Amino acid sequence: MNLLSLSLLVFCIASVAVAVFVCLYHLGLMAVAFFCRGKSLSRNIAPTHTFAIVIPAHDEETTIQRTLDSCAALDYSQEKLAVYVIADNCTDRTADVARQFGAACLVRQDEHNLGKGFALEWALPQVLAAGHDAIVVLDADCTLDANSLQVLDAYLQKGLQALQMNNVVGNPDHNATSYLLAIANKLENDWFYSPKSTLGLAVNLRGTGMVLHRSILSRYPWKARSAVEDAEYSYRLFRGGVGVAFVSECSVLSDSPADRVQLAVQRTRWIGGGWHLACVQGVGLVLEGLSKRHGLLVDAGFTSFVLSRPLVLLQLLLTLIACCALLDTAYSHMAIPLLITTSMVATGYVFYGLTGAVLLGLTPHRIAMLFRLPPLVVRYVVMALVVLCSSKTVSWTRTPRS
Repeated sequence: MNLLSLSLLVFCIASVAVAVFVCLYHLGLMAVAFFCRGKSLSRNIAPTHTFAIVIPAHDEETTIQRTLDSCAALDYSQEKLAVYVIADNCTDRTADVARQFGAACLVRQDEHNLGKGFALEWALPQVLAAGHDAIVVLDADCTLDANSLQVLDAYLQKGLQALQMNNVVGNPDHNATSYLLAIANKLENDWFYSPKSTLGLAVNLRGTGMVLHRSILSRYPWKARSAVEDAEYSYRLFRGGVGVAFVSECSVLSDSPADRVQLAVQRTRWIGGGWHLACVQGVGLVLEGLSKRHGLLVDAGFTSFVLSRPLVLLQLLLTLIACCALLDTAYSHMAIPLLITTSMVATGYVFYGLTGAVLLGLTPHRIAMLFRLPPLVVRYVVMALVVLCSSKTVSWTRTPRS
């Protein structure tokens, strides 16, 4: 019994230490973002780069028109811009709609290799053969700011070759679910990736709004095929010493899942795929970074574990439960300070989340929705736990559209 109690004590101390470190990591980045805001790049220089916007699409005939209209409205020389739609295993009129609105359409049929990663691997060599300077990967349900390519061109002229645009939730006021995801996304943009980019730390590509110079794709051809192909390719770039810069000056707008079915499909893929990739590569990245004294790799490996907030909250919950169990052991005198520390960490995350709500903007409607968020957060954590305990292999699955 004493050995069991001692083991529980050691676990509690280690778990509390992890929770404190992860919380300070997030709060530290928030402080950097607040006090060390980067300067926007000047766009007075004449645009020089040619862009190819590549849109992987699987049965998107009802959504892709808005995306193509957004591309047509870009404030950039049409001579330096081409739009490609990858009609990937489509059973609807996606290809016809793409051609109708002026996009070049690449039709792919491969029932054995499904998913966005395989589609990009197949299509990008064909697009690069046309001689474009840079590739912008955009989901088929997104819209771009009109000045996006001007901003991206300025970054590329500075010598940066891998960029991630600012992803913005387009339907924060639809319901409490979309509002929660909008807050989480705002925190990820402003308090996480933006300061990491300022510090030269690991910024993951995020699937949509990815920008890659042709020289990068020549050195590191796209071979990412997992359910989280964007993170997989990011790790490959990091290992090659290539960092990703976060571009906050222009945005990719898309609606987030607004109901349980949409949320379950998308987040199961993200949580399960991300956790699998972290377990496979995260520890290796940290060890490789330490051995090579390469801070980018260390941070990339650490980020792979802490990027999923449901998993962070799940770890905090398990820590709280373990510390409560310690109260019934011979080490109960140690349980109180550990519980106090864990409660302080939880308070820090509540504060962190509320700053996200403030950043997003408060209205009477949103203030009312704030009180409906705690049950959704609990449900989100339970979803993460179910995904982690599942023995099923996570594969690419299209998120249902409203």
